[in-house]
Amino acid sequence: MDEFLWVEKYRPKTIDDCILPEGLKQTFRQFVVNGEIPNLLLTGTAGIGKTTVAKAMLEQIGADYIVINGSMNGNIDTLRNDIQQFASSVSFTGGRKYVILDEADYLNANSTQPALRNFMEEFSRNCGFILTCNFKNRIIEPLHSRCSVVEFKINKSDYPKLAAQFFKRTCKILARMLHMIKPLLLILFLSICLTGVGFLMNYRDTP
Repeated sequence: MDEFLWVEKYRPKTIDDCILPEGLKQTFRQFVVNGEIPNLLLTGTAGIGKTTVAKAMLEQIGADYIVINGSMNGNIDTLRNDIQQFASSVSFTGGRKYVILDEADYLNANSTQPALRNFMEEFSRNCGFILTCNFKNRIIEPLHSRCSVVEFKINKSDYPKLAAQFFKRTCKILARMLHMIKPLLLILFLSICLTGVGFLMNYRDTP
């Protein structure tokens, strides 16, 4: 199925492949070099690369992991069933396992987030958690205190360099796909890519 979804087929597989400011990439490279990733709260604008970075780090260290979308499957039953079943079992690779909880700011702050805090403590010996969110103020303080918070911020000085990298990556993808896509689809793909560049160029630092 992933072969039919370009967002998955061409998703960066390593931190070096991710299009991010160098300072951010260095932070994540260090986690990979250490071979163990702490509980993380990755926060920033939607589509900036939080989930991609989480997957790339875990792929590089060869860790077992699952991804749960908090906006679609973020109820108490999901925590109790999916996370508990995964976190309580032993990793096939013998190392630490990880749960990527995407869009964690959609989890109920009065019930689901406190339950997640308890799971993070209960399975801390063999399972780590990487939370992503667009709005960190929607994450309860007990989760903040149990994670290293990494903010995805882009300085204005980084815009041209990142836009150039983005365009270069797009050209490489098109070169691979040119023989199998129709002109109309090519135009559609280019318009989507240019929208992405526009987003990057118009991105503003959040307070």
